[in-house]
Amino acid sequence: MYADTSIKNVAYSIFIILSLGYVSYIGSTIILPLLFASIFSIFLYPINRRISRFIKSDIISIALSFLIVILPISIIGSLFIFQLLYIIDELPSISQSLKDGSAQAILWFQSFIPGLDLDSKNILKDMIGTSIDGPLKVVGKSVITSTSMILSTFLTFIYAFFILYYRRSIKNFIIYQFEKRFRSDIQATFIKIKLVVQSYIGGLFIVIAVLSVVNSLGLWIIGVDYPMFWGTLAGFLAVIPYIGTGLGGLLPFLYSLATCDTAWQPVAIVIFYGFVQTIEGNVLTPKIVGDKVNINPLVAILSLVIFGSLWGVGGVVLALPLISITRIILLQFESTKSIAVLMSSDIVDRADKFKKIAMVKAD
Repeated sequence: MYADTSIKNVAYSIFIILSLGYVSYIGSTIILPLLFASIFSIFLYPINRRISRFIKSDIISIALSFLIVILPISIIGSLFIFQLLYIIDELPSISQSLKDGSAQAILWFQSFIPGLDLDSKNILKDMIGTSIDGPLKVVGKSVITSTSMILSTFLTFIYAFFILYYRRSIKNFIIYQFEKRFRSDIQATFIKIKLVVQSYIGGLFIVIAVLSVVNSLGLWIIGVDYPMFWGTLAGFLAVIPYIGTGLGGLLPFLYSLATCDTAWQPVAIVIFYGFVQTIEGNVLTPKIVGDKVNINPLVAILSLVIFGSLWGVGGVVLALPLISITRIILLQFESTKSIAVLMSSDIVDRADKFKKIAMVKAD
């Protein structure tokens, strides 16, 4: 009987997860802006609370909170877009230079292995265009001309404004859906989620700022054109854990391979970004961001793949905060506490925790 019940519970859980996944996929245009707005409003809340001490009007204090955060981001984004447009205009000549340089590299490599028959034309066909033209053009079009992205951004800000404006009513509505004996726990869960989101986003901004400065300075010393653009791009790509910095180094490497006269500069970029990736992955992010989310690397990678498959780039950006919030919620229930522990970053040191949870359930 117990086995039948367990199988039914597993089946129900799988059905619910698959149903939620399907609804999330087909409703991404509605769900994504709402999720971004929820996280953004949680991040804005401390700023709004400080402003509201001096300005009693909620509408004005929320609007000022938006301006404080959005204005500097808009200025940086505008400068970023202007440089992106200029680089896109140069892409045809850059792409041809990259093809010529790569063909020479293939011939040089083939000279060391005479028996190796490499057809440079077939190897390079569409590869270079895809590798350097493609990413930049996709970024440019999505940033500049995508009506969908503009609409989603607008909706995110509108949703965030009203979530902040109605925050007390929304919180009380959720809390009073539970029995009285559970309300204090729900309140504590809200506080934990708020602290995790605020700490994660704040830490992420610090990592982005540090990486942008370090990357820009390193590329400037190496002598790459537009070092601030490439460095800032790699800094923002740090929102993608584990591989973001490496992806950020790929484009300046290809760009330098096409435009630089000396061979040491592309090599120097690879070495530099390898060093930055090591420091960022092992020191910077774990110290500033890693202890905020308390998610082990396996679960983090799985969440990146799952949310990325559902929602694309937006899902990759939201993966860590969402999975961290999920862990906090699962931790509040005895039936799901073991899953929350399994997701934790200190799972190696808490291997005996599952035995204690099973004993509690048995009692």
